[in-house]
Amino acid sequence: MIGLVGAIVASVILGSWIPLLAVIPYVSALKGRKAALFGFSLYILALLTSPGFDSVYTLEGQRELFLLGMPALLVLDDVLRGSLVPKGKTDAALIGLLALSALNDYSFFAALLMIAAYRLYQGFGKAGAYFLLWAGSTWVILILLRGKLPGVAGEAFVIGALGLTAIALGGLKDAEHAGVEM
Repeated sequence: MIGLVGAIVASVILGSWIPLLAVIPYVSALKGRKAALFGFSLYILALLTSPGFDSVYTLEGQRELFLLGMPALLVLDDVLRGSLVPKGKTDAALIGLLALSALNDYSFFAALLMIAAYRLYQGFGKAGAYFLLWAGSTWVILILLRGKLPGVAGEAFVIGALGLTAIALGGLKDAEHAGVEM
């Protein structure tokens, strides 16, 4: 639920309805975890293909990337944990913090960073480090490709392709740990 609240606040700050599509994984979760992951994939696809956002090479584009990307990470966290409704005082406090942070961009940025770091540390341990490695690698590759990509669509493709590659590699690693032969 934390990711959904973050997406709603991002929608208000950006003045865009696209982040409101974060409701798709939550509704899909009523049919099970696989449906929720499929719904999350649809949500990410909608984010990556939505028109009207700036290039990641501009300050405004970086702001939009952060305001769309961090709530998406929190939505994925909710889906993977199965925490689609607030559980306990900690979740309620985090949701309250996100709601209060809607006052301006800076407070929302800070709240998103703190909550994402807390959730990554709390539940994923090494996976949090892998995510940071993916984010850093994506940033370096985008810097290296600056001026070579054909606009915002090319940038979205690179970000999406690197994300899918990271997920596929993580799935292979999980399959190896589970004793599944590839």
